[in-house]
Amino acid sequence: MNFRLLTISFLFLSSPVLADKCKIEYLGELEYTDIECQFYMGTTAYRNEVYEVAAAHWNFVIAAPLKFEGEDQFQAMALSTVTFLTYQGLGVKQDRNLAVKNWKDAVLKGDFEARRHLGMAYSDKNYKKVDLVKALGWYESIFLVQPDLEVLDESDQGVYQDALDGAKSIKVKLSTSDIQKAMEFAQSTV
Repeated sequence: MNFRLLTISFLFLSSPVLADKCKIEYLGELEYTDIECQFYMGTTAYRNEVYEVAAAHWNFVIAAPLKFEGEDQFQAMALSTVTFLTYQGLGVKQDRNLAVKNWKDAVLKGDFEARRHLGMAYSDKNYKKVDLVKALGWYESIFLVQPDLEVLDESDQGVYQDALDGAKSIKVKLSTSDIQKAMEFAQSTV
């Protein structure tokens, strides 16, 4: 599965929850800068393939001061998602090295999906620093962070399943020794 389809599935699955809280009437009760609504507006722009606008909304979320509980998670998701745009060069200058750096930052901020993006990047033949050991390690780190698929929401279950598929496809290409190195790398990321 490619990056675009994975991110679209994340946005599609997560947006209805946000949409309920971000209706036009509700916006009148909030500051325009509400992080959750900005994130949702970025999602809407992304769905409409207006990537520059999506990036602007998500960059706003990333830079906004935190006011309420849970906004840090929106910032981490926004960082991971705008980084996808950077990796692909959608609406922003393409910079795969910067994207990988930013996904690592998103991981440090607790974004679950960024781990999958890193697994995909390190296994992407278009990325100059392809490293299947690291790719497998990033996928495997998902299972270390959350070993139980059933406790995840629908969006994160998709991330988990994609990681299972990605890990499986990489393992057949690696030696037992390299798989062990990948597992050690995975441990170092949690």
